[in-house]
This record gives sequence, C-alpha cells and structure tokens, in this order.
Amino acid sequence: LSEIKVAELKKEIEFFSRQLEELSKKIKQAEDISKKLDYLNELENWLSKKFAVVISYIEKNVMTKLQSKFSKLFAEWFSMLVSDSFNIGIRDDFTPVIEQQDYEIDYAYLSGGERTAIALAYRLALNQVINSMMSKINTKDIVILDEPTDGFSDQQLDKMRDVLQELNVRQLIIVSHEQKIESFVENVIRFKKEKGISGIEN
Repeated sequence: LSEIKVAELKKEIEFFSRQLEELSKKIKQAEDISKKLDYLNELENWLSKKFAVVISYIEKNVMTKLQSKFSKLFAEWFSMLVSDSFNIGIRDDFTPVIEQQDYEIDYAYLSGGERTAIALAYRLALNQVINSMMSKINTKDIVILDEPTDGFSDQQLDKMRDVLQELNVRQLIIVSHEQKIESFVENVIRFKKEKGISGIEN
C-alpha cells in the first residue's frame, strides 16, 4: 500500500475509534440513566405501597391518641359544669356523644344550659389539645370566650368560677351580659350602645 493510503486508513481508524468512544460514553450514560430510573421506580413503588401504609398507621395512631385525650378532657370540663348523670365522649369524627342511663340523647333535647355546657367543654378541650400539639403557638396563653354562660342556672354560674380557675392561662377575655361573671374576673370593661353605636362606658 502506498503511504497515502496508509495515512487515509489511519485517519479512518482514528475517526471510527473516536466514534466508538463516543458511543461507549453514550451507552454508559444510558445505562446510568436506566439504573436511576429503575431505582426511582422502586422508590415510587415503595412510597405508594409500603410508605403509604406506614403513614396511614402513624396517622391512625396519632388520631386515636388525640381522640382519647380530647374525649377525656371534654368529659372532665363538662362534669365540672353539669352535675346530672350524663356520660359524654366523642366519636371517631370528633362529634359529641351524650348518654344518660345508657341511652344516647339528641343534642336538641338538652336544655339551653346543658347545650352551652357541651359547647364550652368542647371549646376548652379543643384549646388544650391544640396547645399540647403546637407548643409554640402564639395564642397559647390566651382564651377568649363569647357568652360562655348563656342559659346557665345559678348553680352552673357558681361552677363557672372553678372552671375559669382551672384554665390556668395568662390572659382570659370573657364577653358576657351576666353580671355574676364580674365577680370572677380582675378587670371589667363595660360597653354601652347609643344610636346604634357601641362604645366603652366612662
């Protein structure tokens, strides 16, 4: 072979060698991508099956624990306000259950004071559960109650003093038309309405 042909063959060999190297690199990249895809598919499969089961289990256990704690607190607050032989708790969906002598009582058949006691006990239990879950919540040490004694008997009003002392919060604000409540608190701000406009009494 002439020197020219040898040189041409060398160039062709070099060209094909470079092509083979590039193809080898691309094949290696494709193999790496394929491995990553396989890993991601396995991970997705695990997340959608195994991990979802784990999360569901944890969620269920947390909710069961919360429900148990909430139900206990709800019953405790209610028993402080109502002396009748009621058994109260909550269902799985956190709706109240009221029983008397093993019979469930519809909320509509309760007296006004009993309904208010249910609502107040629920509110206070909810407040405690939320605060226990979110320790850094900014409103942890403040409770605002709007007409918490509507329909209460004199006996229930007396019990309300004990409830307020049990709350153990830095700031308690009560909006109420009940004069007896004034003796339970440190400061009283009175409002009056003139010509449809509410203002603070001097």
